[in-house]
Amino acid sequence: MSTEADKDPTKNQPEEITHPESLSVWGLAWPSILSNLLFASVGLVAIKAVGSLGAEAVAAVGTGQRIFWVFQALLMAIMAGTTALVARAIGSGDAHEAAQVTRASMGLCLLISFFTVILLWIGADYMIGLFGLDEASRELSVTYTQILVGFTPVFAISMVLGTAQRAAGDAKTPLYIGLVTNIVNIFLLIGLVEGRFGFPQMGVVGAALAGGLAFTFNSILVLGLWFGKKLAVQIGKAGSMTYERLNQLITISYPAGLESFIFQFGMLSFFWIVALYGTDAVAAYNIGVNVLMVSFTVGNGFAIAGATLTGQHLGASDPDKAYESGFKAAGLTMLSMGTLGIVLAIFSRELSAFFINDIDVINKAVVFVWILGIMQPFMAIEFSIGGAVRGAGDTKSPLIITLIGLVLVRVPLAYIFYILGLSIEWIYATLVADYFLKGVLLAARYKSRRWMKVLDLKS
Repeated sequence: MSTEADKDPTKNQPEEITHPESLSVWGLAWPSILSNLLFASVGLVAIKAVGSLGAEAVAAVGTGQRIFWVFQALLMAIMAGTTALVARAIGSGDAHEAAQVTRASMGLCLLISFFTVILLWIGADYMIGLFGLDEASRELSVTYTQILVGFTPVFAISMVLGTAQRAAGDAKTPLYIGLVTNIVNIFLLIGLVEGRFGFPQMGVVGAALAGGLAFTFNSILVLGLWFGKKLAVQIGKAGSMTYERLNQLITISYPAGLESFIFQFGMLSFFWIVALYGTDAVAAYNIGVNVLMVSFTVGNGFAIAGATLTGQHLGASDPDKAYESGFKAAGLTMLSMGTLGIVLAIFSRELSAFFINDIDVINKAVVFVWILGIMQPFMAIEFSIGGAVRGAGDTKSPLIITLIGLVLVRVPLAYIFYILGLSIEWIYATLVADYFLKGVLLAARYKSRRWMKVLDLKS
């Protein structure tokens, strides 16, 4: 993985880096959960602000967001490789290698992000046109997407450095940075969308600018700490992008990239089917997703904890602790997401009405929240177990399982139901089959323990 010339396990070892034995699932999870909740709160504020403009604006922003995230699939994939390699390096006591991996990941992600900007600037109009939005919603969505995608490089910077910190066992620093960033984002959202605090009222355009400027602020802040040597994972030295490192990053990441792309493409395809039912259905779907975002963020926090601990314990040659960590993460995730799913479903009408004053949209959103709310324990398995095996470097099995659940079950079933003329509720119900199947398959993969042997850093 690294050459003898650049490898120094003991030199400049940051005090913030701790041994995996001193870490716990909850200790790593809660800062990530709180950070994710803060991020989700921004989404809630955005939908609330845009919701005052009507269903067309909500549909426009929601469509633009899904296009944006589809094209972040490669960046998210590199994060899987970054997490696995940094966690392994830290677990084996090699802080220097962790820094080199982080630097190499940064260079690779910046390269990807520039191509993403070019592609979406050129193709946004065509892509969004596929969803059959009314003319006003389509134009708004294209503008939103083109503005937001322009900030992809700064988004990449903040994502790489945040991922590396968490993989090193420092989940608190990204939390503090995220807290400040989200306060800035909310301030900008309210100001630019609604025309407050001396800002002009810019509507959907303001929502895009607020998100992009928040990405920029976050990157400036985290880069300042990185160059100031205040982060657990240090800068690294020139020449970090060696063939060995890039090969391992890509080897781990390409299945995760395919999984992320398949997932996002599948979600986009599913979203396209929902869009066939009209603007109200699209708006309801976006509101429902944001209502359940509280539960999703909790699951993602435990996924990060499971991935970090699994990778670090395997790096320390302790497979039993690695297995135990993932198992604990799964139990806590199922309990928390299951409870939250029921609570959010019970209050789904009140929560949906908070975002928009449209009874048809509210009714559709309530149905969506109830259907997906009761499936939260199975989604919890996907979050926690999926995170644990990726942390071990096993990115191929989640890829296959995602392919089976999303592409071979959810989307085909949804399209068949649409062809049969069934209501939007039946489209939402296909989520049940998808998450149930993926939960069962991931649990079986984890129990086999074969995922522990996928990544061999000594080879």
